[in-house]
Amino acid sequence: MTATSTVLIAGASGAAATRVLERASAAPDLAVVGLSRNRPEGAADWITADLTDPPGLVAALAERPDITHIVYASRAPHGESGVEDVPANVAMLRNLLDAAEASLPRIAHIHLIHGGKWYGLHIGPFRTPAREDDPRHMPPNFYYDQQDLVAARQVGKAWTWSASRPNFVLDVAPGRARNMVSTLGAYAAICRELGVPFDFPGKAGVWEKLHEVTDATLLADGILWMLREPRCANRAFNVTNGDAFRWCDLWPYLADLFGLPCGRPRLMRMAHWMADKGPVWEAIRARHGLALPIAQVASWEFADFFLNMDYDVIASMTAARAAGFTGFVDSWAMFAAQVEGYRAARILPPR
Repeated sequence: MTATSTVLIAGASGAAATRVLERASAAPDLAVVGLSRNRPEGAADWITADLTDPPGLVAALAERPDITHIVYASRAPHGESGVEDVPANVAMLRNLLDAAEASLPRIAHIHLIHGGKWYGLHIGPFRTPAREDDPRHMPPNFYYDQQDLVAARQVGKAWTWSASRPNFVLDVAPGRARNMVSTLGAYAAICRELGVPFDFPGKAGVWEKLHEVTDATLLADGILWMLREPRCANRAFNVTNGDAFRWCDLWPYLADLFGLPCGRPRLMRMAHWMADKGPVWEAIRARHGLALPIAQVASWEFADFFLNMDYDVIASMTAARAAGFTGFVDSWAMFAAQVEGYRAARILPPR
């Protein structure tokens, strides 16, 4: 089958976009172009451009007038404070919109990858299951500004937009420390090395709350569905695995995956308690021939974020289901598969 659409993935080398690039490349009706400041080694079809350079973007996109769809996955650098850089994130998107409208005569759809912070999960409890039309929280939140920008620009135009709202995207992504599975796996390996139980290092109140995650491949499938489905025009959709778990149930399962006795909730600020564990990891790494230092495997600051949400974190999938999206993932099976994926890549030690 000959490709009928060409998808540009902005920020294609980032965590959220890797599986989108992979799944889109496998679709016979799509041609795929990546965009980032640096061309990854071995990349086939790529635009090297900087989203903070408007003239450079216009010139770069002018070389690819066949582009019909854009998936925007770029983000300005950020930490774990919860508040991200609104002006920088809006400016990068605006620059890309300007360049697209100037250089892409066939542009039909623009997709934004957002997330659960839309509902204020980084601030505290919110109404659950969260629905796409829930009231906004007190700003700042760059997701709001970006969606408002795209919605305002779309008025009267032939192209449409959509947005996805995943929640804690999980993937086998060697070298990306801000990942739930690799971080928990590194913590487990250090616990085993030191001969201590696999204690839950978050608040006791987190233990029995309902949480959810999003498999990266499922997110990619959801995004490609939104690009193709007319019912998704000018709308946002939650995209999660479709189930939920409680840490009190999942933690013993994880302990078994890691070959450890399950501990109990014991509040420890990971950024503090794990700060001196680099030599422990290096001993594990040397014995098992692991590929990466701890800084590229685990983000303890990220662990302090996701293990201390002592309230339900659940988003409704009703809108996506009603519009025809049927994808789902068993989260427990996903955790097991990704642990094995990290072991196969020599990022985590064997059981």
